[in-house]
Amino acid sequence: MDKRDRILKAALGLFNQYGFDNTPTARITKEAGVATGTLFNYFKNKEELINVLYLTCKESLTRRLSLGIEQETTFKSKLKRIYINYIGWSLDHTEEFLFFQQFCNASCIGETTRKEGLSKFNNIMELIAEGIEQEIIKKVNLDYMSNLLMGILNANTYYFIDNPSLAADEFFLETSFNFLWDSIKN
Repeated sequence: MDKRDRILKAALGLFNQYGFDNTPTARITKEAGVATGTLFNYFKNKEELINVLYLTCKESLTRRLSLGIEQETTFKSKLKRIYINYIGWSLDHTEEFLFFQQFCNASCIGETTRKEGLSKFNNIMELIAEGIEQEIIKKVNLDYMSNLLMGILNANTYYFIDNPSLAADEFFLETSFNFLWDSIKN
């Protein structure tokens, strides 16, 4: 792992544990095992660091979400693939998931970063819009539907984080997905 990646990893853990304001750059570099000034070779300041970290985590998530979608043929099967991928990513990357929960609306994440992060989900938003348009799922505005889906996804994710063995239980996974599906299907 190179120095930049070590800094990002250290920052992730420390931001989750202490928050943005209570995590000095000196603590990040110490945790990363690099010289104090090294952080500034890669990032202008702590604000740029957290914004890069935010986008790095978003890229990791969006790569995982798209796995296997092209093999699915129905709207429901595509949504289920996204659901399973999201749960799997969150279990494999719990620190990143918790980071999003803590910082998704934080003022330290810039508007440009937020927009870039959201753009990574365009293909999923298009899928949801298509489901609404074709009346496969309830006809509500896209913003409401995406917020509803994220709420259900995150509630399930927290449960799976607390009970990781259930992610391997096909029946439970199917049941948990059906709660999501039953709440949005038309």
